[in-house]
Amino acid sequence: MDYCIRKTEMTDNKEDDVTFASYEWENIKATTTSQLPTCRNCHTATTFKHYMIIFGGKEGEGRKKFCNDIHILDLKRLNWTSQIKVSGQIPDVRMGHSAQNYYDKIVYYGGWNGYTVLDDIIMMTPSEQMNVVCIDWQHVKSENTPPKRQFHTANICGDFMYIFGGGDGKMWLSDLYKFDLVKCFWTQVETTGQKPQGRLQHSSVIYDHKIYVFGGEPDRSHQLNDLYQLDIENNLWTRLQPKGSTPSPRVSASAVMMNNKIYLFGGYDGQQWRNDVFMYNITENQWEYIVINTQDNQSNFRGQTKDSSTSQQSSPPRPRCRHSAIAYKNTIVIFGGNDSEKSYNDVYMLKQQSIIKLAESTLKQDYSSILFSPILSDITFFIDNQEIHAHKIILASRCEYFKTLFLNEQFNLGDKLAITDTSINVFKAILQYIYTDEVFIDSHIVYDLLALADKYMLQRLKNFCEDHLIKNISLKNVIDVVNLADKFSAQELKANAMIFLLDNKQKILNTQDINMLSKEILIELLKFTK
Repeated sequence: MDYCIRKTEMTDNKEDDVTFASYEWENIKATTTSQLPTCRNCHTATTFKHYMIIFGGKEGEGRKKFCNDIHILDLKRLNWTSQIKVSGQIPDVRMGHSAQNYYDKIVYYGGWNGYTVLDDIIMMTPSEQMNVVCIDWQHVKSENTPPKRQFHTANICGDFMYIFGGGDGKMWLSDLYKFDLVKCFWTQVETTGQKPQGRLQHSSVIYDHKIYVFGGEPDRSHQLNDLYQLDIENNLWTRLQPKGSTPSPRVSASAVMMNNKIYLFGGYDGQQWRNDVFMYNITENQWEYIVINTQDNQSNFRGQTKDSSTSQQSSPPRPRCRHSAIAYKNTIVIFGGNDSEKSYNDVYMLKQQSIIKLAESTLKQDYSSILFSPILSDITFFIDNQEIHAHKIILASRCEYFKTLFLNEQFNLGDKLAITDTSINVFKAILQYIYTDEVFIDSHIVYDLLALADKYMLQRLKNFCEDHLIKNISLKNVIDVVNLADKFSAQELKANAMIFLLDNKQKILNTQDINMLSKEILIELLKFTK
């Protein structure tokens, strides 16, 4: 059992505000490793839908070459996708660049290619077509001379990208630029207040029109742990004086926003690589040090487990810097980085756990107990000469179709309704799902169940049917599956079936089944193979 408490008397580093065990690490072992990225550091990670996109960096093993490759982790399926289609001019190799989401695009800027500091801006437009992630590159031409930057930070607010600090190959810089992403024009921003000193390899996030900058290095031999706030509405710098457990000075830590809080992980403090986690509460102006327990509750002060090999869960990543981090659905995802010995290509997720051990929910069992029961039933369905008892309030609360049906007085249903468009087994499966949010899907009924789920607007049940069919696509049924998916707009199912068709097109072309595909689907297949 894990607990989350705050401890007010700590002797190590005077950390007087500590959060225990409300978080848990999980080492993600991708189900598909054929597209596993090489070990690397100084890359970038951004999000697109349920994907994490890794670009560039420097390989840490072997030739230690600079990269300009793309790797995409499907955060739902937890595998590295091989279905990537790239168009446009691929950017030059680079490390120490920045990447920020901008509406439906990702903006890349600057970095170091091994020879010179870069000043280019490249827009990536990711899209998804038939389960393939399509990447379109577009190089942006600036209307005036851009600054050269490496190991800077970038943050986007509205149509402006703000660049702070970094290096130009000669100096550690403290200037602030903004780039108009519509007019493609650079402006050096004049700021007031308590300005930060020059630095690179720092961390930054943006929240509520304010940029927060933490740490970094002001020269080759020192590290910082100061925290600054830039109000971009009036260009005012403020050096914050947070309460609580301030992180040690460090460079190349990751910082992400999640639940209106800043989470800081890892970095290098001049003597050792770190794998600690801190959380900055913006509202309270307070740092908290997060202690993460293992499943058997054996962890030392820094979150290191006594035996990290016994469990995939709760074991922290090895200490590292120059990694990447993104926030996705209340989870922080860490990829890659390096320490003094090696670089990494592993993936870790930091998940927030419930602070209080809750009693098990009995909702599903309670609703299951009245499924098909005449107790308090106020609607009876007649199907295949049999009666099925149900409860209007449950049906209406879970299904918009039934809610509309019951509330529309013109139907004057009363307490009896005949079902004539499906079989009793399919309808029972529908009711089972409505009452319990679960369903046993039999291959004999899955086609009809998907069709009825579509009619009743039960999208989650429809997804269950899609998932069942995707896992059972074969040469024997793929034509039927494609037609079914097309008829009921089951896009995920259609995409997977189409890919199966393409992978087995020679075998299928030799059969008569291909004639069962519509002209529109055949055209889609031809377009995709070009």
